[in-house]
Amino acid sequence: MKGGWTYVFTAAAVYFPNMFFRNVVCLLIGLIVGVRLTDFWDYVKLQQLSNNARLNYTNSTQSLTQTSAQDAEALPEFLFNNTRVLCWIMTMPENHLKRAVHIRNTWGKRCNKLLFMSTKADSFLDSVVLDVPEGRDYLWYKTRAAFKYIYEHHADEADWFLKADDDSYFIMENLRAFLYQFSPDAPVYFGCKFHPFVKQGYMSGGAGYVLSRAALRRFAEVVAANSTACSQNQLSEDKEMGICLQNAGVVAGDARDDEGAERFHPLAPIHLIPVDTSEWYPLYLFYKRDKNLQCCSRSAISFHYIKPKEFYVLEYFLYELRPFGVGNVADTLPAKANMSALMKKWQHELSNNIFKDED
Repeated sequence: MKGGWTYVFTAAAVYFPNMFFRNVVCLLIGLIVGVRLTDFWDYVKLQQLSNNARLNYTNSTQSLTQTSAQDAEALPEFLFNNTRVLCWIMTMPENHLKRAVHIRNTWGKRCNKLLFMSTKADSFLDSVVLDVPEGRDYLWYKTRAAFKYIYEHHADEADWFLKADDDSYFIMENLRAFLYQFSPDAPVYFGCKFHPFVKQGYMSGGAGYVLSRAALRRFAEVVAANSTACSQNQLSEDKEMGICLQNAGVVAGDARDDEGAERFHPLAPIHLIPVDTSEWYPLYLFYKRDKNLQCCSRSAISFHYIKPKEFYVLEYFLYELRPFGVGNVADTLPAKANMSALMKKWQHELSNNIFKDED
């Protein structure tokens, strides 16, 4: 049979040479063109799929980035409008341009209202002039006068009232996120809680402290009554404030995070990280610090003894620098607290830190 087919093809080639060759060539060309067209069509479809995938990825990435950015901006804006904080800065004439102006240029912009309390008028800072003697020995007088002025002129403009020194730095977003869970109608205040001299504890003046609306009202009423509940002496500002607020029925709250780390700090980061270089600070803390715990909370609120240039360094690291792909975690607000239970707990809490304390 094999020989028969060979004979047929040979005969065809002999009798129809031109037609046979032409058909074979056409067949081969058709096969080649068909294969190449198939390859080309597959390539076109692959390119379309690739382009669509790239477009979908780009769109989804942009959408995710835009959503994340919008969420990141929406939460601080929500807190700004719903947890209003008036900030007042303790300063003096010689520090207006050395220190106070740097607060106005940096974190002070994030306060709902910013006031500079001094003893001399300054149109650049729009300072409030208090009728008290100037100097370190009169800080308690200035604090009393400042809160009295705020109660009389700005009590309805905020929910919380923050006192800060002119060399302190506050992360306002963290402050508002922390305060969000508490009612400003509860007489409470927060800061870095110390324990000597005041039974319920008192807040470090350097770390700054924040009074609720109700706490401000009680403080102002006691001061206005010239009551013996608040000392008239030239004594330590933060300690006297603590005694006065305790006598006025204002509770010293706990501002630590869930791990027990402090949020308000009376020292600069350089003195706390990587280790606390002070000798006095751990002794004064109301809550004894766990040796295995970091000095500072991940949601830190304040630092003290900040030098002028360091205000802008902190601004850069907190609000400008963004390591790629790091820290893009959605933040959530804490649940509203049971104020009644917390107030009772804090009011009767005793320090667990060893110190020669005065009850």
